[in-house]
Amino acid sequence: MWAELAMSFKQGNTYVLALFGIGFMSALIFFERFVMVQFVYNLNFDRFLLNIRRAIAAEDLDRAVSLCKNAGRTSLPMIALKALEAAESDPTTVRGAIEEETIHFLPRLEARLTLLPALATLAMLVGVLGTLEGIWSTFHAIDVLDSARKQATIAKGLASSLNPMAMGILISALTIFSQQILKGYALRVIERIHLGVSVLNNLLVPSESTAFVPIAAAGMGGMMMGAGAGHAHGGAEAGKGAEHGAGATNATPVVTASEDIKDEEEII
Repeated sequence: MWAELAMSFKQGNTYVLALFGIGFMSALIFFERFVMVQFVYNLNFDRFLLNIRRAIAAEDLDRAVSLCKNAGRTSLPMIALKALEAAESDPTTVRGAIEEETIHFLPRLEARLTLLPALATLAMLVGVLGTLEGIWSTFHAIDVLDSARKQATIAKGLASSLNPMAMGILISALTIFSQQILKGYALRVIERIHLGVSVLNNLLVPSESTAFVPIAAAGMGGMMMGAGAGHAHGGAEAGKGAEHGAGATNATPVVTASEDIKDEEEII
């Protein structure tokens, strides 16, 4: 197969040359993305976050800013630098600054990765098209040949026509494999950046103020509640006294003394 591919390339097969161009473009994208994701955007996140924690805990924002500048101008150091600048000017804008820089940076990690699946599909289709054209050319060429040469021409034509398809499948498989590798590296960096953003939010974003009742208002409310309770208690006592008095007035004790009862004989 490799000898046939080399022969097709030397002969200047249009489809094979196009497939080489697609493969070269895919290789450029792979190496460019690999260098950016693995060596430019990636860093020792644990060590960087530990140093930032120590600097912020010591309330040394200048040291934290210098740490961010020394670590780099991309990835998490850039987000932390914007958050520290916002914390120095207006602490209430820290959360917005962190979200803005994170949304602005994250698409850079997956830039041009979507081109690799498209190039893989294009390589497959170009290879199939080249194979179809090779088969058609072979069958058209045997019309003018005698019977002795037809078999050899068909065998050679079919063998050479399969070269573009083999080349397209090979480039497509390598392109998809490289895209999955880059996607795994990018997702790993994205997860570490999300962890760093959470740490920055916990360190720099001020805690939300809780609702409170002023002391003076609370005192007046307590006095009013006490007065109301006193009036209610007094009213209750008065009501009880009135009920007691009414009961004393309306109650007529019935006294039945034995002297007041006359005998039936005396009456008669």
